[in-house]
Amino acid sequence: MSYINNSNGWGTQHTNHVANKVDHLADKISFAVDMVANAAINLDGAQQELLTLANAPYPPQSTQLITLANRIAANKRQIDDGLAKIKEMARTIDQETNQIQTPPQKGW
Repeated sequence: MSYINNSNGWGTQHTNHVANKVDHLADKISFAVDMVANAAINLDGAQQELLTLANAPYPPQSTQLITLANRIAANKRQIDDGLAKIKEMARTIDQETNQIQTPPQKGW
């Protein structure tokens, strides 16, 4: 995480504070995107396992199918969680940028 440090000009403390919050949120979004990407990789593995089972000379056992279904369900939950985190952080970014657009008024 890189913190922005700019100490010249009017209103920079407010701008730096908001920019640091946005930077922190960007790091969190990156983590959530990694969660979704890892789940997609795991789904690729499940797809390969299904193809192997489909091409096997004998039918799959029910325990194999149950295990595979549970893995797919876990990956779906991981994708749903990652997307929910990204959506939540997008709302937070919107709130933070609203602060940038309407900085607090300071008197003399």
